[in-house]
Amino acid sequence: MARCAREGPTESFDVLDCAGKKTGKVIARDDAHETGVWHGAFHCLMITEVNHRQCALFQKRSALKKIAPNRFDVSVGGHYASGEDARVAGPREISEELGIAAPFSGLIPLGRRIFVYCFTPEVREYEFQDVFLLPCSIRSEDLTLQQEELDGIIFAEVEQGIALFSGRIRQLETVLYRSDGSRQTIPVSAGDFVPCLDSYYLKLLVLARRYLNGEREALVI
Repeated sequence: MARCAREGPTESFDVLDCAGKKTGKVIARDDAHETGVWHGAFHCLMITEVNHRQCALFQKRSALKKIAPNRFDVSVGGHYASGEDARVAGPREISEELGIAAPFSGLIPLGRRIFVYCFTPEVREYEFQDVFLLPCSIRSEDLTLQQEELDGIIFAEVEQGIALFSGRIRQLETVLYRSDGSRQTIPVSAGDFVPCLDSYYLKLLVLARRYLNGEREALVI
């Protein structure tokens, strides 16, 4: 699920056609979601070593979010404002949401995901999401979380995440590092993530595992 740092009813998106191409039209954020207009977004899953385990970083969305509040999602996600693309929006979103610098050149493109979901009758998400993997070396204390957008973050071991989303385990226990500086050990289930119809998080974690095993070809979502 995506969002923009300048989130608001007057924020503008480029309208895309059904092939993901810009039409030349622009639409306000709320109108895009109310009418189900195609628009673009950036998604990034970060992978890092934590206590000698290969982990993926997931964010927990703020309770104040209009779409999917309190749900877990990829490390960073954001709508493209009108005129933007991944090269511009990606590093900015990473900096704003997590407080770290990540050049676009460090991102590994995984292709484009088509995401369609009706969250409520008034909120219909029709997105073309440019998806990236970001191998990095970070700790929770390296991050400055954007409190308006994130309730916190977790580090989920890649293999445990694959087991969770493939249904082999019902939940995993991990530490939630909250944006207010506190932390707590919590159970996390697949149902705690932003809902989708395409096994998105399982696919991402399998791609992360393939990358960690040295594969560099055909890493496509």
